[in-house]
Amino acid sequence: MRRIQAFFMALVLFVLFLAGFHLMMNRIDLRGGDGFRFFYSDFRNKSLAALTDNMDEDTMPIFGSSELGTWTDEPYHISHMFTRQQVNSMTVGYPAVQSLQDAISLGAIAGKKSPKKVTLLASPTWFSGTGVTTAAFKQHFSDTAYLALLKNDRLSAETRQKIAGRAMELAEGDAGLATRVRLYNRAYAAENASGAERIAADLLAMNRGDQENFAAAVLKLKNAKKADKNIGPEDATVHSYLKEDGSVDWERMKEQAIKDTASQSDNPLYVMNETWRKSYQKNYQAGDQVHKNEQWTSVREQEDFELFLQVAKELGIQTQVIILPVSGYWYDATGMPRANRDLVYQKIVKSAADYGAKCVDLSAHEYTPYFMADVYHPWSLGWTYISEAIYDFYKD
Repeated sequence: MRRIQAFFMALVLFVLFLAGFHLMMNRIDLRGGDGFRFFYSDFRNKSLAALTDNMDEDTMPIFGSSELGTWTDEPYHISHMFTRQQVNSMTVGYPAVQSLQDAISLGAIAGKKSPKKVTLLASPTWFSGTGVTTAAFKQHFSDTAYLALLKNDRLSAETRQKIAGRAMELAEGDAGLATRVRLYNRAYAAENASGAERIAADLLAMNRGDQENFAAAVLKLKNAKKADKNIGPEDATVHSYLKEDGSVDWERMKEQAIKDTASQSDNPLYVMNETWRKSYQKNYQAGDQVHKNEQWTSVREQEDFELFLQVAKELGIQTQVIILPVSGYWYDATGMPRANRDLVYQKIVKSAADYGAKCVDLSAHEYTPYFMADVYHPWSLGWTYISEAIYDFYKD
């Protein structure tokens, strides 16, 4: 009898703790300055509140992956380029985040504060292998974002069910994640869910959401000075390139970006010397065919990419896809023919057109000197082209 009483006492205390923790999380302010809107952290990205609390009706999310956190101290990086009045934007992305995760995040955000426009920085390397891996999907999975997507009745049941099926497929390799995804799907993606199933799903997501928000709050607190910083008019990179009519002199900025980086690159790939020596020099000089006849033709990633476009289309969000190039010098030398790379570029362009999205294809810059800091990520010149496309799309 005493054991039973002790068990119920412990259970009551645990429930009270969770309730208190939830109340505390509801009072935490996750709003920050521009520093937090561009903060490169999975903890911020996985907290739906940390995203939506820092948005207003004119905010344009910019979805991407590892390029969002590469060489962020350089003035040409998107996080330094504009003031909020020029381009009201916010980045969402992390390494190994790909189209499916972006589709979930967009559907979740649009269930809270629907943006008018969205930009996706699409990397051709996403289409290698079988697309996003189970490990990556698990790492970046947000319970609150996923449930918000499933509850977003502005999306068709068919689209939500497609995403639910794909999520279940990727979650199967992890028992804990699979159990949660199965519960959420049963409660909000299947027909005839019971009230008890929906309550269970909501309570589970609430608890997981509290954990996500707590991690984001700790991140913000530990980086308070950076997170609260705003980009002032004179701090924004475009300030030095404004013409008398208020437009941006992009050509002059591109010329300056080349001047700023050319002295830092004297290698055959035209990338940053530091990355050349550290990652590529040995294989390049040895003639290693590390990408011999590689194909980037993942059907799964293509389907996930089109799910992102479908989500945006159904929500009435104007979409821009910017195709990021890779280093043609590197892939030619290591055995991947240009024709193989062109195939994935062409597929992205076609899918964007099929869904009515604007597409800016930067693949022609595979051989543009100083465009890439390494073989995957844009350098100063690359970011200037990307920012020009973002600026024009936002202002249009």
